[in-house]
Amino acid sequence: MVNLTIDGKKIKARPGQSVLQAARDHGIHIPSLCACDALEAYGSCRVCVVEITSGSASTLESSCTYPVSEGLQVSTSSDEVVKARTLVLQLLLARCPNVNEVRQLAARYGVNAPADYLTVENEYCILCGLCVRACSEVVQANAISFAGSGKDKKVTSPFGQEAENCIGCGSCAFVCPTGIIKVRTIGRATENMPAGEVLIGPERIIDNWNRNLKLQQCKQSGDPIAPEFMLKRFQDTMPLTPQFFDIAPSYREYPEVDETLCVGCGACLDECPVGAIRLRLTEEGEVRSNIMKTHCCGCRTCTMYCVRSAIKVPEIA
Repeated sequence: MVNLTIDGKKIKARPGQSVLQAARDHGIHIPSLCACDALEAYGSCRVCVVEITSGSASTLESSCTYPVSEGLQVSTSSDEVVKARTLVLQLLLARCPNVNEVRQLAARYGVNAPADYLTVENEYCILCGLCVRACSEVVQANAISFAGSGKDKKVTSPFGQEAENCIGCGSCAFVCPTGIIKVRTIGRATENMPAGEVLIGPERIIDNWNRNLKLQQCKQSGDPIAPEFMLKRFQDTMPLTPQFFDIAPSYREYPEVDETLCVGCGACLDECPVGAIRLRLTEEGEVRSNIMKTHCCGCRTCTMYCVRSAIKVPEIA
């Protein structure tokens, strides 16, 4: 463990953690707009700036990118920190004066309006890059990117046209701190053709990337599951069972553990590609595998690695 001090409080942190992560683990608040546990730290918003003292030198650093080290001294609210954070929030408020997250955070530092020397815009994107990096690093679709530079910089689809690589997962909207990315689902989409109106069916729309995706419908319930384009990509790259693509999660048959055969060896747990299996203690104090259906993707890898054939999948009628 690494020993450091934050705001006079001595804490321990895991090697490799950032100052922001260490602070949050110990209930110390540091504001941030671009930090996301699912992504590598980027330090774009600069709201999480702190004062770092190492030896006799002090510097202002973004806490999400600065690694902990032995003996580090950190201040999250020194005069220099507040001054720097206030300036950042003035700039963000000038760019996005109508974004609630920015306005609320700025108000905590007494910033209710941009400085007079700043030109006020009416944007809703703070250019944090979370959507771009989620699409690239996590989803690996690379459907969107930054374009332009300076005041003309923006997040967009290629050439502002339809993002043909977008699978419609909605990860970009999930990580967006301002809520400007909108994902809509239409239950009965239609298209006007010369011969008349043609029914398309349920459709997912992401206006930001000019993307309309037809939704696959569950063969049992008729409810939409996910975009057909997304499921086709998964089908081509992941060893999942047919029911994953044809049946809604609430109607799927998941692997079940026969506890009379299971010995709790953990082979299934080690091989599960999505971490859907845990070991648990029964009332008799015996260790048995437990499959979490909320995490299970139905790949049936566990059935192949179970040395006792204790995991089986009920057949779908």
